[in-house]
Amino acid sequence: MSRLAALSTPQRRSRTSPSPSPSPAPAPASPTRAAETTHHRMLKLVLAEVNNVINTWDDVVAHDGLKAGKGCIDEVTEMDNILLLPEGPERPLVAPHLDALTAYRTALEGVIAKLEKLLSKLAALVEQSEKVFFDACKVQTWDFVLTDPLWLSWTLENFVDSLPPLVTAHSRHLAELTSLANVLLSSSTTFEDARTTLERWRDLARGGERWEVVREWEELVELETARPAPEEEEEMTRPKRRGKR
Repeated sequence: MSRLAALSTPQRRSRTSPSPSPSPAPAPASPTRAAETTHHRMLKLVLAEVNNVINTWDDVVAHDGLKAGKGCIDEVTEMDNILLLPEGPERPLVAPHLDALTAYRTALEGVIAKLEKLLSKLAALVEQSEKVFFDACKVQTWDFVLTDPLWLSWTLENFVDSLPPLVTAHSRHLAELTSLANVLLSSSTTFEDARTTLERWRDLARGGERWEVVREWEELVELETARPAPEEEEEMTRPKRRGKR
């Protein structure tokens, strides 16, 4: 059972991934910077770190992973082509390509290790968000935690509930990438299988379940945490004049 599920209250809703309501009920205006609480700021720090993890993950998979995987295929292909040539002083040496292959394989193993660390960091950030939630339960009102929107329409609970699905998506992503890396690292993998594997890696770098989950989360959080311009914020809080009767 999740730590959040341990909180027993009649107002506690089911833990589902939230989404903004197309026609939300009237709610208090988004808090001004001065009105933001410590918990607003703590949550923002967690969300910013989650974004950093996501962006780093994208770069590692799309750049480092593809480069290392392609290098493995290219060096094996070069060695195979060299070995097909007749022996003689003019035949290129295999040793430099073997050294390069070893370096690319080490780099690919390093990519998987980086992703494992990022996944652990993401899980730790989820725990941190839950600590913010429970701390708010102690010092704030129940309405602050479960009912009042922090900025646009999401409550503190909504923000915290949106994070665990990211861990699930990244865990599955890592599992498939690890399987693909093992194929590329194997000396018995054929050229065709290696090429197909690299194409699958490329597809996962810019698509698939994890990509869709992450992009949707980013869009929703950006919308939910967006602040109006200073002049708009002032207009929102300024008393409206009554028209003449």
